[in-house]
Amino acid sequence: MKSNFLILILVVVSSYTLAQNATLSPYSYYGIGQPVPTRTAENNAMGGVTVYADSTQFSLDNPATLGKLRFVQYRIGANYNSTLQHSSSVTSSTATSSLNYLALSVPTKYFAFSFGLKPKSSTGYRITNTGELNGLEYQNIFEGTGGVNSTFLGLAANPIDGLSLGVSVLYNFGYNEKRFNEAIVGIQNSTQVITRSEFSGVHYAFGLHFNRNIFSDYTLQFSATITPKSSLESQNSKIISAISNGSTIVEQEQLDLDNMATTTNKLAAETSIGLGIGKSQHWFVGATYVTADQGITSPFENNLDANFVAASRISVGGFYIPKYDSFTNYLSRVVYRVGARWEHTGMEVKSRAVKDFGITFGIGLPMNVLSKVNIGVEIGQKGTTDAGLLKENYTNIMLGFSLSDVWFIKRKYD
Repeated sequence: MKSNFLILILVVVSSYTLAQNATLSPYSYYGIGQPVPTRTAENNAMGGVTVYADSTQFSLDNPATLGKLRFVQYRIGANYNSTLQHSSSVTSSTATSSLNYLALSVPTKYFAFSFGLKPKSSTGYRITNTGELNGLEYQNIFEGTGGVNSTFLGLAANPIDGLSLGVSVLYNFGYNEKRFNEAIVGIQNSTQVITRSEFSGVHYAFGLHFNRNIFSDYTLQFSATITPKSSLESQNSKIISAISNGSTIVEQEQLDLDNMATTTNKLAAETSIGLGIGKSQHWFVGATYVTADQGITSPFENNLDANFVAASRISVGGFYIPKYDSFTNYLSRVVYRVGARWEHTGMEVKSRAVKDFGITFGIGLPMNVLSKVNIGVEIGQKGTTDAGLLKENYTNIMLGFSLSDVWFIKRKYD
């Protein structure tokens, strides 16, 4: 069984970096792209609540929750997104699918550790502008691709009963490529500008998780995380080309960027707290609040119509299991989840705050005593049509596998 899991992990790892166009949103034009939530399918189905942890469930956002694990666990998650984009005059649709996270977590006698891969941001858009200038009809096309991924290693320990402390180190890497094509209708040649940035950097996350039984049957859970400010180094290039017949490069020049060839992006510090209460293996309700300082700033690209400010998110949600140990009714062992999320993204475009709201629901389908297939749906709205911006109505369908196994147990019989 273990070898099958490891083979599956290798297959997924080999395809992971090919699946990072997780968005087709014009809002991903700014900064290093649109942030990609890497909460597990279970957390997402509860509105993004990440405070809950037990022997088979932990949060990718809080390394301390690893301390609650009692079984080796493989986690794989994927996401399908369908979006309707509304401007003041036009509506269009997009659809994307991507892998969302991959992790292997191992508890030992004294500590637990986890390592894996997840996206941090994604860039994907295509915008076409047409108009007339001095009697000539023109067409401008803006395209962007890329994203930033994170490999991570997390460690957690339980210094006293009920308290877990954890730390994660994450290495971020990736690229953004932005293309601008300018053409005059009826004229053979056009101009293309390609701007590319290669990113790399390290950041850390620290977490705490505490649980305590109260009133004999109930458990109170509390969590907190701190991610200090960090930097993301960027190697930049810009190429200008003369294009003939839409694709043939006639002339090309790489610009000398001088002191802009290598720049540093400042990533915001982030803090979260969570609180919840529940009855073991039966129900849980909780809330998570996340706040971040001013968002990504880059000296290489100064977008005059965009500004990064402090961001925040409030998530509420929970789950219900009718009867986890029922032998006669499978539906009684299913985990039913629901939640909601309110978010200030920390981005302002043309002096308009970009806000995001979503409602979520989902189920956890038991495969055996320890493993589940988790399915979640999120329906939400982002942005506004004010000031010529876009409002996005989206649906996310999330699929996650939490596959648990037992290692390091010596067999008594063959």
